[in-house]
Amino acid sequence: MSGTGKSTLFEKLIRKEKARLKFVFDHQGEFSARFKVPAVCDPEGLCERVATGGWVVFDPVKMYPGRSEDAFKFFCDFVFAISETVKGRKLFCCDELQKLTNNSEEPAELLCILDTGRRYELDCFFISQAPNRIHNGIRNQLTEIYTFRQSDKNAIAYLKDNGFDEEQVRTLGQFKYLWRNLDTGETAEGG
Repeated sequence: MSGTGKSTLFEKLIRKEKARLKFVFDHQGEFSARFKVPAVCDPEGLCERVATGGWVVFDPVKMYPGRSEDAFKFFCDFVFAISETVKGRKLFCCDELQKLTNNSEEPAELLCILDTGRRYELDCFFISQAPNRIHNGIRNQLTEIYTFRQSDKNAIAYLKDNGFDEEQVRTLGQFKYLWRNLDTGETAEGG
């Protein structure tokens, strides 16, 4: 749900991670300001930012106006190509993933990152208001899930299938979250 603290937690998690490059797909123009990093809008800017290291925030609105899904495919391909050649840990980060992929069409460019990214030290952080609207090829590769209050029955069903307590998810307070490692079963609460 909006206003529960997802973006704030996302920022906190990404800031604390050590990585040579932190790629952020900023299709809503929010994270450039949040991270206090100027966004780049074209391939030349992306390459310049990669060369300097650190944050690579891509705002696709000028290059792909009204075509966020196409922009996301381009950025996935770009990040993967860079990851093949640049050594060291890298992060691929994106907000509102459910708006960039769907659960009926396999997102080939993102699945390439998920399937092969570990080989190139590439880890992913995503936010979604509706995890049930994300393709199962993506959901099946998730290691950790943070959830804030949810009221949508399909989203809750997905979370319940992954070990979360339905009533606890429905009644979480503002800025409170539950965390679960899907590999180990470890859980925590926070906020």
